[in-house]
Amino acid sequence: MAQCGIDRIDGLFAGRADASPISEGDPDRQSVGVVQDLLAGQGQRGLPNLLSASYGVFGAVTASAVQSFRKLQNLPDGQQVDSGFVRSLVCTSAASPMISRGYLTFVLDIAYAGLAKVLSVVAQMEGAGKFAALNLNTDCAGLSFGLIQWAQRPGRLAEILNAFNQAGRSDFVQIFGSGSAIVADGLLAHTKKPSGGVDPKTGATTDPAFDLVREPWVSRFRRAALSIAFQKVQVQTALSAFEDSCAQIRKFAPEVRSEQGMAFMIDVANQFGNGGVCNLYKAVRRDGMSETTLLQAIATESVNRIQTAFKAGTDARRQSFLATNFLSDAPLVDAVGGDRPA
Repeated sequence: MAQCGIDRIDGLFAGRADASPISEGDPDRQSVGVVQDLLAGQGQRGLPNLLSASYGVFGAVTASAVQSFRKLQNLPDGQQVDSGFVRSLVCTSAASPMISRGYLTFVLDIAYAGLAKVLSVVAQMEGAGKFAALNLNTDCAGLSFGLIQWAQRPGRLAEILNAFNQAGRSDFVQIFGSGSAIVADGLLAHTKKPSGGVDPKTGATTDPAFDLVREPWVSRFRRAALSIAFQKVQVQTALSAFEDSCAQIRKFAPEVRSEQGMAFMIDVANQFGNGGVCNLYKAVRRDGMSETTLLQAIATESVNRIQTAFKAGTDARRQSFLATNFLSDAPLVDAVGGDRPA
């Protein structure tokens, strides 16, 4: 099992005597943030995410969540986060699993570094970091599912479903076909149709048997999100897409090198496609621009190009990427620890 890289949390999980419990008012915001993320994944409500100003602040809401989780797990009463609490938090199956530093490392055994770190931020923008995030055709794209919102109409939903099927055929049939291979294969075939099996204008299904924004399909996708094996597939598939985006961005925008800049560009690509972010870059890029000025120009242009109903949310998303302190100005380092080539 990987370590999360925060010594105090790793020490509490390992039961080290030198790792002090975390309690209300604790100034260690990194450690508190990990606990908040894991508590949110256990279904505790009202906790801040990494985009919130109160993220990492152990206040009354976090204390209440700790008490609630202790009660649910029959742990001794109290508000402290000690070794037993951390182990229970990690080892109890998450009711609403979310990608985070603690979950990636302790549960999925994936290092929190490079593009995996970027993914944890992008996923917060797409669907609050939830593996089961669902958009039920509110944007006329049919069903969008998962960490980076694999959308039906552009054909991306077929991509993640195919990855699930290849990674665990029996589980795929059981979850998506209720044990019927014919139904499961029908789902694969339907989502591979033009426009993902939906009307390209309305997002409505072209086959009532596969109306994925209604039951029983919604429950099936939620069930798939609880599978740790399929959670790993989501992460791996997203990272593969990010690798491709990163490589292309390096070619047409070599001046974007920082972790924050590359994360920003990858997030734009996740919404507009690799061709779309390239088009935005070419539209605003001027000689002598700093990386910061370039990214702000791309942010503005990306907001200008979308429907009015989505402008405010997209602008907030862009500015969050430009302002977050969870991404650094240092060059992006990949998951195996090497600098990415220019």
